[in-house]
Amino acid sequence: MARIEESIEINTSAHRIWPIIRWDKVPEWMDIIKKVTFTSEEKETIGATAHWVGEAGGVKSEWDTETTEWEPYKRGAWRTTAGTFTGIGSITLTPTERGTKATFMMDYELPYSIFGKIIDKLRVFKAVEKGAKSGLRRLKETAEGT
Repeated sequence: MARIEESIEINTSAHRIWPIIRWDKVPEWMDIIKKVTFTSEEKETIGATAHWVGEAGGVKSEWDTETTEWEPYKRGAWRTTAGTFTGIGSITLTPTERGTKATFMMDYELPYSIFGKIIDKLRVFKAVEKGAKSGLRRLKETAEGT
């Protein structure tokens, strides 16, 4: 499995950041995520389900998730239940002296042979890593109101 983990310090409270990181809001600050649609009535709870559409390194993908952790103002996590890859991911908010540290983490595996793993290493991984970094920067700008 490939792992992407990126963090950024945001100069505001978790209470200001939390509404922005709801799954269906992620496309507003992370370019590699194009659309997230809840498929369950529940949205902000363990067990909520959603359909995601993304593109990284020229590879489009769609997947379904189930929320596995949802602790307001602290942590949200998901796992794939169907789609073009297998993975888990989370966003964690940790208080700091100046505000909040936001950490994005994703472990994923493409369902391809050795050829798919080569494409992942050459294109997809780098694009997801770059997308996570730029997404966190945009989350910071949005949350800080800059």
